[in-house]
Amino acid sequence: MLLYTVYVILGCSVWCLGLIYLLWMMSRLVKLTDVTDTMSPPASWPRLSIVIPACNEAPYIESALKSLLAQDYPKIEIIVVNDRSTDDTGRIIERLASEDSRITPIHIESLPAGWLGKVHALHRGVQHARGEWLLFTDADVHFAPGCLRRAINYAVHTRADHLALLPRLVTKNFWLAVAVRSFGLLFLYKSHAASIERADNQHYIGIGAFNLVRRQVFEQTPGFEWLRLEPGDDAALGMMMKQAGGKIRFALADDLLSLGWYPNVRAMFRGMEKNLFGVGAHYQWWRVLSQTIQICLLVVAPLLGLFIGFGLLHPLLCLPALLVVLLQIVFALVIADKNIRDIVSLLLFPAGLLLVNAMLIYAAYRCLRQQGIQWRGTHYPLAELKAGQRIRF
Repeated sequence: MLLYTVYVILGCSVWCLGLIYLLWMMSRLVKLTDVTDTMSPPASWPRLSIVIPACNEAPYIESALKSLLAQDYPKIEIIVVNDRSTDDTGRIIERLASEDSRITPIHIESLPAGWLGKVHALHRGVQHARGEWLLFTDADVHFAPGCLRRAINYAVHTRADHLALLPRLVTKNFWLAVAVRSFGLLFLYKSHAASIERADNQHYIGIGAFNLVRRQVFEQTPGFEWLRLEPGDDAALGMMMKQAGGKIRFALADDLLSLGWYPNVRAMFRGMEKNLFGVGAHYQWWRVLSQTIQICLLVVAPLLGLFIGFGLLHPLLCLPALLVVLLQIVFALVIADKNIRDIVSLLLFPAGLLLVNAMLIYAAYRCLRQQGIQWRGTHYPLAELKAGQRIRF
């Protein structure tokens, strides 16, 4: 019984400290709408180049591009890189480019050896960009009216060199919402999102949906050539900007930026194959095993305290578990978007962690079995991925 008691107390203490840290972290993050409402616009709007890699994005790319074309930002060019698409992506890009001169289409027919497709597409896009600022985004991201003006205004006003915005992830499936919420919180925790703006640390962040960088500082980095085999290119871009001495800013975009990340949990399992094993476990199976044991022990501790504690009327077991439950409820009510579905998805944060860990196990299994990553029709060997890895959470 002593062993159970020590385990439950330690496990519940870690849970409580983790939830308190997440509450503190979320309270420190700013919302782009809130911070820009009172900001006066810059005297002159800088030229903005938007680089969008696209591979088989026919179902999404037209509506995403039209949301960008509807922006009221005055100096904009949209460079869309069609990366070997086999569907109608290329034709959609060409049609929209013929209707609006702000779109510059680039078509890639073959992938050079030693490059990931998306990173190569970003590299090619930068070569054609002429803006003072570069925005890297995805082909399924939707921009609400005024988003670009607010983002540039905030970056200029704060003298930032890199601004990453977290979009609202639209989830129609409940268990997908649980997994996405848990993954997002875990990502922010691992990224030290509340302290990345400090210049005296090496913490960084990058968001594939919205990475805005000042070109002058970006050109002081090794560029995408250095990231040519890094699946976590979005976060790695943030690392390069930080290492180059850039001033980093991070904000919540909320309704200004949105995307449907995955249609269901199965699709999320498949999507996480590309980068979760490398970024989360450094392509090492023993790290997957270690993280799995830690998460399972953490999730079981309060459950054990509740069931055994109340069954035996043992206060040293049930009281720490009840404290976890209470903090979990407070956490969900404070963080949630004030709707029942979001509150419940946050109450199930422990289940979400188990789902994300299952995705890590699946990604590791697939990568080790295939000796690499099979992504969008291209196989990337494991040995090359290990040699080209740049970021490790």
